[in-house]
Amino acid sequence: MNLKSLGYRSEQIFTSFDGELQDRGPYQVVRTPTNPGYYWGNLLIFDRAPVRSDFLNWVKTFKSEFPGPEIRHVTLAWDVPDVGDVSQFLENGYEFQAQAVLAAKQVRRPLRFSSDLEVRPISGREEWNSLIQLQTDSVADSETSAMPRTDWQRFYESQRPRYQKMIEAGVGEWYGGFLERRLVCGLGIFQREGLGRFQIVATHPDFRRRGFAGTLVFRAAEHAMKKFSITELVICADPDYHAIGIYEQVGFERRGLEYGVYWWKRDESR
Repeated sequence: MNLKSLGYRSEQIFTSFDGELQDRGPYQVVRTPTNPGYYWGNLLIFDRAPVRSDFLNWVKTFKSEFPGPEIRHVTLAWDVPDVGDVSQFLENGYEFQAQAVLAAKQVRRPLRFSSDLEVRPISGREEWNSLIQLQTDSVADSETSAMPRTDWQRFYESQRPRYQKMIEAGVGEWYGGFLERRLVCGLGIFQREGLGRFQIVATHPDFRRRGFAGTLVFRAAEHAMKKFSITELVICADPDYHAIGIYEQVGFERRGLEYGVYWWKRDESR
């Protein structure tokens, strides 16, 4: 099974670094052994959209591929731009996710550009700690957040070692946007064989709608494309989220949609 979606293909940048990708024919298994709690790093990607009768078999297949007690979730995706029938998943407590895939081979300066924002790679324990705090603040108080603040912070902390090792290996960089020495926005860009992928574009709630996110995306993309010889950049985002417009201002164009469903254990009782 060859992955068609540019979004799933760019995810292999991370899987090829410290994960595993196994082809089972009608589906692929994506594993991140270093972070079994990462929902979208431990999943199955099927070659077709689900029909209603797939529920039991797809869940059973996931559990057979991920039998360990450390796996407390089920994540299923499909490599076709078709929603399919997810009704039985939703009836059984699963969340549905849609992602827009955007790509750019060159970027342009956004209309709302902030010359006051200093954009540079972050470094040192203090700046990384500030980044985790920023990422948590950017989503934890959102009305659409499905997880409590502590879970978000735990998730971002769990991703930190992976990203730091990738940066040390020379396959990417994490960029911060600083205003008067305060980190107000951040994002990661990682690459493999000319294909680059954005990670976790976050802006502190107190500094939104001031052009900082667009400025950061533009400046970071410019720097990464030159430093790593990237020929195409990919970014994925909620298709209904306002940030899509920011990315399009910088030169990104929509290339399709990805769909999936996921469930996670919300308490300790079984």
